[in-house]
Amino acid sequence: MLTNTGLLNKLTIKQVLLIGLLFRLLAVFYSKGYGFHDDHFETLELVDRWQHGISFLWTGSNVHVFSLIYPGFLYLIFKGCHLLGLNDPEQITFVSRLIHALFSLLSIFYGYKLTIRLTRNKKTGIIVALAMAIFWIFPFMAVRNLREFVCVPFLLIAGYHIADNKFSYRSIFLSTLFFALAFSVRLQIVFIPVGIGIFLLFQKGQIKKGLAFAVFSVIGFMLTQGLFDTVYYGDPFASVAEYLRFNSDKTNIEMQPQGPWYQYIGTVAGLVWGFPFLLLAAGYIYTARMNPASKMLFWGSLLFFAFHSYYSNKQERFILPFIPYFLMLGIIGFKELYNQYSNKKWLVKSTKFFMGWFIVLNTIALLVISVTYSKRSRVEAMVYLYKKGDVSNLIMESDNGSPRPPLFYLGKQFNYYELKMNDSLPVLTQYIDKGTYPLPNYIIMSGNKHFEERLNRLKIMYPELQYETDIKPGLIDKIAYQLNPKHNVNETWHIYKIKK
Repeated sequence: MLTNTGLLNKLTIKQVLLIGLLFRLLAVFYSKGYGFHDDHFETLELVDRWQHGISFLWTGSNVHVFSLIYPGFLYLIFKGCHLLGLNDPEQITFVSRLIHALFSLLSIFYGYKLTIRLTRNKKTGIIVALAMAIFWIFPFMAVRNLREFVCVPFLLIAGYHIADNKFSYRSIFLSTLFFALAFSVRLQIVFIPVGIGIFLLFQKGQIKKGLAFAVFSVIGFMLTQGLFDTVYYGDPFASVAEYLRFNSDKTNIEMQPQGPWYQYIGTVAGLVWGFPFLLLAAGYIYTARMNPASKMLFWGSLLFFAFHSYYSNKQERFILPFIPYFLMLGIIGFKELYNQYSNKKWLVKSTKFFMGWFIVLNTIALLVISVTYSKRSRVEAMVYLYKKGDVSNLIMESDNGSPRPPLFYLGKQFNYYELKMNDSLPVLTQYIDKGTYPLPNYIIMSGNKHFEERLNRLKIMYPELQYETDIKPGLIDKIAYQLNPKHNVNETWHIYKIKK
């Protein structure tokens, strides 16, 4: 039943790649903005400061807390756009989304190739490729500058090479090289190759492969992040050491969202729409009993999942590199289980129900999320002011703290002023009069809570305040606020000009 449908029998990998490309192109054109803080402020904003010679350091060290290899890639995209005469921030981000979308197609192709290497079954490979192509969050994530997702193609390519059943120094080296590239994008993925290395060293007949994997892993690191950090900082371990220093500090850890050890089980279950999690989890666990290559990827990915479950800092995006491995191994393992117990009526009926449930919900979410403009009001407010062309500085006003404005879309980088409802106006006036930052000529009021009271207070300070426009949030931002107003801010931004 899992592979005997006419559609799956007729699909080729080229067709699946085209399907994946279609939804990624929808996201390129319509899914503007950014999804999380880090996929803007630790990428686009960093690169914008970098190319203008403005410091982007924020941990008190002269070494950036993340590797600069991926921002360096974005730096080249920026420079290429400028050489082509594309200087508008929206044009640059369009090019970036397009390049990321095309790059993410490697996840579909190597998910297919890796599955065939694990199962020797092209039909199963097509199912996995289709999952990589149209799993509901993948097209949306594919066009983001999010480290946790940008590393995924490298992870699947590395998995493909290390899963080679024949002993080959070339395959081992290529695997470690791509794991090193994934590591340079997202440091925590190190637990996947570490898990693989441990498995190989303790697997009968695989010690030689395990030792080669360990040696080549060091070489791969030195050829990628180590080389970059040596050239940039004079120390091959500079950014790794800074990352470990910052993230081992108890104060820094406690600043981040905390959660119980089982939180990510719920996160993964939610991403696959609940009921289907039971099938995929059963299949994922079953791969620990299959062939050595499947076992190896199971233990490697499980170590990554276990680390994040243990580590108290819980942000949903952290678990994203695990999802493709979970989907792939879950599909492979459950297909084997299903074939063994297909005579059980309860299994056949429940599988049909769970698959139907997943297909309906995944299709709806895919069609909506692929065209979602995330953080629309924040981005469009900056785009509006960019087109005005006369911004000297901003006052970000709010009831209790406004989101950080994405200044990249404004085309300028500066230190702006902040004003909360309970802040003293005289203090702000004195702050502005000191001339530490450029004088503001626009005010952005975020959110509608106590709006009239806040506006009247601003008019005491600026009697000739001139209304410009309101920027409304996108659909998903509205839903997020309505579902959980305590933890999500109202994203409506009101723009006023300070007349002098």
